Order: sequence, then C-alpha cells, then structure tokens
Amino acid sequence: MNKNKIKVMGYVLLTMYVIAAICFLIFCGITNLVPGQILIFIGIVQAIIAVLFAIMHDRKMQSIIASVLSALLIIVFIIGIVYIQKTTKTIEQVSGPEIPTEVIGVYVLETDLAQTLEEAIDYNFGIITNINRESVDKTIDELEGWLNTTLDIKEYDDMFEMMDDLGSAKIGAIIMNDAYVGVISSDDEYEWVARELRKLTDVRHQVENQVIQAAEVPAKIPDSFIMYISGIDTYGEISASSRSDVNILAVVNTQTKNISLISTPRDAFITYPQTNGVRDKLTHAGIYGIDQSIAALENIYDIDIDYFMRMNFSGFEQIIDALGGINVNSEYEFSVQNIRTYHVGVNQLSGIEALAFARERKQFALGDIQRGKHQMEVIRAVISKMVSLTLLTNYTEVLGAISGSFETSMPSDQIVELVRRQLSDMAEWTVTSYTTTGANVRAQTYLMPGRTLSVIELSDEAISEAKELIKETVGE
Repeated sequence: MNKNKIKVMGYVLLTMYVIAAICFLIFCGITNLVPGQILIFIGIVQAIIAVLFAIMHDRKMQSIIASVLSALLIIVFIIGIVYIQKTTKTIEQVSGPEIPTEVIGVYVLETDLAQTLEEAIDYNFGIITNINRESVDKTIDELEGWLNTTLDIKEYDDMFEMMDDLGSAKIGAIIMNDAYVGVISSDDEYEWVARELRKLTDVRHQVENQVIQAAEVPAKIPDSFIMYISGIDTYGEISASSRSDVNILAVVNTQTKNISLISTPRDAFITYPQTNGVRDKLTHAGIYGIDQSIAALENIYDIDIDYFMRMNFSGFEQIIDALGGINVNSEYEFSVQNIRTYHVGVNQLSGIEALAFARERKQFALGDIQRGKHQMEVIRAVISKMVSLTLLTNYTEVLGAISGSFETSMPSDQIVELVRRQLSDMAEWTVTSYTTTGANVRAQTYLMPGRTLSVIELSDEAISEAKELIKETVGE
C-alpha cells in the first residue's frame, strides 16, 4: 500500500477517533456520572492525542502506528460508553424499590412421595387462620383453579400445632407464607422445619398497599444522612416479604468521610405500627413491610431515616464473589460445618464463607449480638473494597451481582452524585461500628402469641450511646 493510501486511511480513522472521543465525552456528560474536572482532563488528553496522530500521518510508518492506535482507542471509547450505560441502567434498577410480594408456598415433608401439586391433590392441607388469611384464601382459590377441584382444608390457630400435625402425618401438606417457615424453624424445638420441608409450588401476591418509602427523600443528597440496611433471610427475588435478619443503620457524613454502623439485634424486643403496642422481635417487622422495620428503629433511636437499602442472601454472596472476596477480622476461632474454620485475626472470605460468618450465632456467648458485630465487619470489608481501585477490575461482575438482588430508596441521581464525589477524590472512609446490646429474656411476641421466645431487652445505656454516636457522626 502506498504512502498516500495509508495517509488517507489514517485520516479516516483519525476522524472516527475524534467522533468517538466527542461521543464519549457527551455521553459521560449526559449521565453525569464522571466528575467535571475528570471530563476536562480526558478532553484535553484526547485533543493532544488527536494532534499527535495528525502529525504522525506525515510519515508512512508513523501513520500506520497512529492508525492502529486510533482504531484501538475507538474500541476503548465504545466499550467505555457501554460500561457507563450499563452502570446507569443498574443504578436506575436498584433505586426503584419493587412492590413487595408475599410468597405463599405449598409444603410437604421431604420424605413425602408427592413431587408435584397434582400428586398431593387428595391430601389434607393445613392453613393458619389468624395470619395472612386473605393471601392464603386467594392462594387456595388459585390452586383449586389449577387442579379443577376443591381442596380438603384444615384450619389451625397455632402454627406450631399445624407443624406438629404435619410431622406426625395427621395432615399431608401445609399452605403457608414462606416467611413463616423461617420464623418457625428459629425455635429450637422446630429447627427440623428448615431441613425437612419441601416446597411443591408457590403463588405470589403483590402487596400494593405496603408503604415502602422510608421517609420524604431529600431533594439533594445531604452532607450527612442515615440509611437503614436490611438483610432479608431469602434467596432469589428481592421483592419477597421476609424477616429482616440484618438491621444496621449506616450514618454517613459525606464531608468528613465518616460512616458509623449501628447494629440492632434481630431479637430486639420492640413495637412497630402493625403490633398496636404489643411487643415483638425486630426481625418479624420485616414480614409486614420494610416501613415497619424503619418505624421501629426510628422509635428506638429518636431519628428520621432518610433512605433504606435492602439485600437478600443470594445478592450478598454474589457481590462479595464479584469483588474477589473480602478480608474480615474475627475475634474468635470457630467453625461452620461444611463451610470453613475462621481463625482469630484477618480471614479472606468468599461470598458463601462471608455469609456463614455473618449468620453464625449459636457458638458465641453473646449470640445474636456477636452476629451483629460480624455483620458490620462484613459490611465494613465490602465498603473498603467498593471505594478502592479493586472495584474497577471487577466492575461488570459487581454490576451483574447488584442487579436483581439489591434495592434502595435513594434516587438514582443521588447515587450518581455519590459516585461522582468518590471518583473526584477517591478518599478513604473511616468506618466505626457499634452494637446496641441488652439482656436475653423470654417473652411472648405479637407474631407468636401463647409461645415464649428468646428476645433481647435493649439496654437504655446502650441506646443512649448509639444516639450519641449518631449525633457525632452527622455533626450535631
């Protein structure tokens, strides 16, 4: 190929490079994801490169090199636009909380011969009469429509009596909200429920009357804010109503770069609007909607929660794996069967190992309180990875993990602003952890009347210390 043809091709590629560079800058500006000073710097570098390429086209060999580099940079700009588009799409997905869903399942014992609903058509089906009755009745109607028959229903006032009858084969199956299976199996005498039930099918009902907005969202991201982090005890879809096993307040000061994580035990004995003054475990509030959990925490600490963030267990694992694992510090040496042994000091954990670390409580004298400490340690480790350059090397994997297993009430433009601020200074954040403690007692609860459960009476002194930490962090 002669010099003139090479030169012409080179200028064609240079023109395409300039167009791609301008499109990249415009796209970054529209999404508002990249800080202005960084865009200016990128624009200046792009202009300098364009001038150098133009000069290089005066010589044959240099023109070939400039053409190859132009083609490579065009590809880079296209990939960059795709990445930024995927980022903004993910932010929009997670910042639009879905309508909560009640999942009503049909369960049999693991040893039961029935593998499908049709094979259980002649069974006696147990249901609870005093909770979720409307959703259960709707489920029965749908099941009978599928099977074109009337099911044999036996009603119970006590979910434990129903479970006893299932275990002793007095009934063949039960129809129950998935969330209550976890509630029952949390009782020491009924741990077998988590292992020995098998779901034949389920029916999903949207709960459109549940309030899912924490409070009036600020028009702009404030210099300090409080976010409720709720970890629900389910795998799969984030919209499913469930207990909240993780209840952490993240008090964030974007000016001082300080975050205080305040954990409230899941067994904290509290009230929330649904209970009408009857006390219950904090974890049970999540079954009735995230607004119930928020109201409980606002009442405990005398605060207004600005945003919430909700994540399920499958998302928890995937995000940590996408980050390449995390490093957590353990105060104790302990083992979780079939997972791993955790040593005193720093442990490098995968997603499933971090989940087991955050869920274990029975091996510790402090029980649920120690579990709360572990949960905050895991969140601290995730934050550390998220604000480091490590995120860039696993970017697409992290975005994929977040989508569908994570939701927040923080608007997308405010999330973008937080990202812009972090990109502009790449500052390190100081994370402080505190667990509100209390005394273990036994009491009846709103969700499970007539049965004495282990709960935690929060200490007034611990609550006061938590309130003071919140004030210090927000700068009051």
